[in-house]
Amino acid sequence: MNSFFPNWTASNYNSNQYFRLWEDSLEVGSQMGQLYWQAWNEFYTSPQTLTRRNWDYLREVSSPPQPAWQTPNRLVDLPAPFSSLVKLLDFSQPAENVGQSQMIPTLVLPPQAGHHSYIADYSAEQSQMQTLRQSGLEAVYCIEWLGATKQTAHSSIEDYIAVVDYCVEKIGGKANLVGDCQGGWLAAIYAAIYPHKVNSLTVAGAPIDFQAGDGAIKQAVNYNSQTYPDQGMSFYRQLVAMGGGVLNGSFLISGFNLMKPAQLPLRFIDLYRTIDNPAALKRYRQMKDWYDYPQNIAGTFYLWLVQHLFRDNELILDKLMVGGQVVELGQITCPLFLLAGTRDHITPASQVFAMAAKVGTPSNQIEQFLVDGGHIGLFMGHDILKNNWSEIGGKLAQISR
Repeated sequence: MNSFFPNWTASNYNSNQYFRLWEDSLEVGSQMGQLYWQAWNEFYTSPQTLTRRNWDYLREVSSPPQPAWQTPNRLVDLPAPFSSLVKLLDFSQPAENVGQSQMIPTLVLPPQAGHHSYIADYSAEQSQMQTLRQSGLEAVYCIEWLGATKQTAHSSIEDYIAVVDYCVEKIGGKANLVGDCQGGWLAAIYAAIYPHKVNSLTVAGAPIDFQAGDGAIKQAVNYNSQTYPDQGMSFYRQLVAMGGGVLNGSFLISGFNLMKPAQLPLRFIDLYRTIDNPAALKRYRQMKDWYDYPQNIAGTFYLWLVQHLFRDNELILDKLMVGGQVVELGQITCPLFLLAGTRDHITPASQVFAMAAKVGTPSNQIEQFLVDGGHIGLFMGHDILKNNWSEIGGKLAQISR
């Protein structure tokens, strides 16, 4: 057995997948049965209601997602080639005070996993950007990752580190970095390479020790590593080849759906059942606009992160090479905030909190938040934004003046 994956076998993965599929099939079948009887009764008692419900449902499921930022912001000009990879958005308000703040700015790196970046500004009521701004931070910026194209398919980890570095320089030369999910490990790598440019580092729901815990992504990567040639990389190269050099965002979304097979059908069942409920319909549209909008990932970047981070776990082992140098987490000495969810099936808390033992930050400047939430809820959950992100933002404001 490969030394990277002790005490784990492919049969465990298959067994877990079959059990999860069977369990979720029973739940979906039960919900479908209830929906069938509801429609059958309406067919006899109120056929007009049934017809209208069906038309409304078909209209909703067939309309394309329309991702959009919810909070007014200002687009910061970036030169090529950075402008082909990201947008830099300034959420500092009011606009007339932009550039006048004496506070160290904050830069948010949202997830880059096949979905749109506006998860950081999900809705008017669920906005990480608004929460940070309202907690006392005066200068708040967010990167919007752009979908990969044939022209950017060969973008590398060095290219993305260069993007972050340019953005940090653009907004003042030193920043509080806030990294969500994939943005978290990218922020950690940047902070280890440029510690003098990072005032504080916040990592939320981001794997740092990619082999800790028992998350669904870890299981899948380990299974592929033991099943496919070249320790699994042939499988991932085939995915990129199918996308013409990029990883198709639809593949990622399908992968997330398979982690919880009942998730997608139950969402459509709930839509059909509550199609007449304006509040429920609004929630469905918000999730659809974000979750169902696929965004491609640069193939070179994707293959690198699968091999060196997810498979070989080089970041936590101080073996990761970026730009010709070893990335050592011990170089990070700034205040550190770590946020993880008890119900996060994608990034278990242990993958996040492992960072605390590796950095050079004094223990009294490391704060860990374990919250009752799932993966997506870490970035847009009502209670987590109100309680935890407000607290983190307030502390960032205190150390940024």
